Amino acid sequence: RWEVPGREGSAGASRRAKDGRRVPGEIAGDEAAMEKATSDGRVSQSPPGHQHKTGHKKRKTHKKQRSGGARQLEHKQEEENSGGEEQMRELRLRRVKELLQSEKAHVAALDVVVDQYLYPLIRADILPRATLNEVFCNLELIRNWNQTFLSALEAHLECGDTFGDLFMEMIPFMRQLYTQYNENYDHAMMTYDTTRKNKAVATFLERRQKEMGDSKDLLTYLYLPVQRMLAYDSLLKDILRLTPPGHEDYQHLSDSLQTLRDIEYSATKRAEQRKNINKVIDIQNQLSDDTQLALPHRRYVYEGECDIVHGRNSKERYCFLFNDLILCCKNKKKGKALEIDFKEPLETITVEDLADDDDFRRMFKLTSSANEYILTSPQKHNWIVLLQTCKKNLRSEKEKMGLHNELEESSRESLINKIRDWSRIEDPEQLQLEVRELAQVLEKYIYMNDPQKTSDLG
Repeated sequence: RWEVPGREGSAGASRRAKDGRRVPGEIAGDEAAMEKATSDGRVSQSPPGHQHKTGHKKRKTHKKQRSGGARQLEHKQEEENSGGEEQMRELRLRRVKELLQSEKAHVAALDVVVDQYLYPLIRADILPRATLNEVFCNLELIRNWNQTFLSALEAHLECGDTFGDLFMEMIPFMRQLYTQYNENYDHAMMTYDTTRKNKAVATFLERRQKEMGDSKDLLTYLYLPVQRMLAYDSLLKDILRLTPPGHEDYQHLSDSLQTLRDIEYSATKRAEQRKNINKVIDIQNQLSDDTQLALPHRRYVYEGECDIVHGRNSKERYCFLFNDLILCCKNKKKGKALEIDFKEPLETITVEDLADDDDFRRMFKLTSSANEYILTSPQKHNWIVLLQTCKKNLRSEKEKMGLHNELEESSRESLINKIRDWSRIEDPEQLQLEVRELAQVLEKYIYMNDPQKTSDLG
């Protein structure tokens, strides 16, 4: 029998100490104690020499149980990730289908505006062709481009879910067409409003819309190309978000989205410039003399009523601020040409804020090399801030232009000297090495000034 540890203080141990023999009560007591200890799990019935091994095996089993649980957790996570990836693929496919379906709807709508409005208006001959061109611009060409793009997109998606390379291939044509349409859009809307006043045109448009049973009028259809560019941006952004970076279409989609946004920005910028130039021309046409305001670099900035102060008297004036010039005209009256009071280039004037006095409030002073003008205006703060901003921009542009010209001249001279040095080199390998070094310097210079050009060269 194996002795039960921790029982040395029992009655059986005392009897053993007297005669050295075990007594029945001791054995029975020990067995009872063994059974009790074993039953509540505190002592193992295994031999003492095996207790450590058994405990070790139990710990190993426990570790196996823990590692098995970890593996189950990993498998569960893998299943969840797999489910997430599958869900991403399904969502991506849904967005791609949405792109295709919306492109079909867009082409169908363009067919309506061209076939149901443009062509019938040409045949009806109720408007000059030039006026129709102003309203519809290049919408027929846009329709043709979208038809071609739709056919190519359908062909691509029959073979899989990639189409980014198609976008990159078609974008150059899109850039030209949509930019032209966007630039002309505001003018087209003004022309449309004018033509709607023609009774024959108004009757034709109402009858056409009624015959088609269409809730959308021509004005809604004319907005389609502008709206579609925004839709392309939104759809491509969603599809790219659902495309893993390792996907074969990821880079093409990323490049397409960036190029698309460049087109939108460029088109918006050019439309704003065109609108601004038209504003300058409009002001020029209001003048009573032949002053040439419309210059390539000139941009309209601000306008408003001012009073010009002479002693203790003042006279009403109307002023225009351009990026390089301030023009002050005698009070603007409806239906009458504007007579110039003074005009000063911003480069030659200083701007000074004046405190209120007993006679006038909200005053500021413009001082040129030969004249001084004191003006008052409720928008005094706006005038001062904008005048100072324009002057600062002019200085910055002048410094930049001067530095640019200086760098160009220096670079040209340096290159000429370098070519002269090359002409004296007899070793072909040395010559090739120097040419390569210069090419690396030029490439770095181009990248620092315009990274896009570097990517285009690449």
